[in-house]
Amino acid sequence: MRRLFRFLMPIVVAVVLGPLVAGLIVCLFALSLYLFGYDNGPIAELFSIFWVYITFAYFEGGPVALVAGLLVSIWMIWRQPGLMVVILAAIAAIALCYVVDRFGMFNPIGGPLVSNNLGLMLVLSILAAAICWLLTRRFVPAQ
Repeated sequence: MRRLFRFLMPIVVAVVLGPLVAGLIVCLFALSLYLFGYDNGPIAELFSIFWVYITFAYFEGGPVALVAGLLVSIWMIWRQPGLMVVILAAIAAIALCYVVDRFGMFNPIGGPLVSNNLGLMLVLSILAAAICWLLTRRFVPAQ
């Protein structure tokens, strides 16, 4: 039972926390644009759109987070993951999802998800993976 928990934990953390962290980063970026005067609308409209950012982060980043969590789980069979392993898993997940997306098998509603936002998704996935690793590294025991 402990081995199953150890295998599933990175997947759960990546799928639950990864898109949430990425969505919050986008929300902070939008808030900083408002505070520095690049957006002239009322702040109430900005706060009402934050749930859209979070929802979109889960919709678009969920499959990428699942693949990255699976890669980290496979790595954890042999060793405890470090920051570099988690970041490389995020990059590999983006690359794998990009290749699958180019074949048109990734999005059931049509239109590429990863292809159109490759740079943004790469940056956000690296930041989200690093933050998730920092939040959960003390809970992963060394073997």
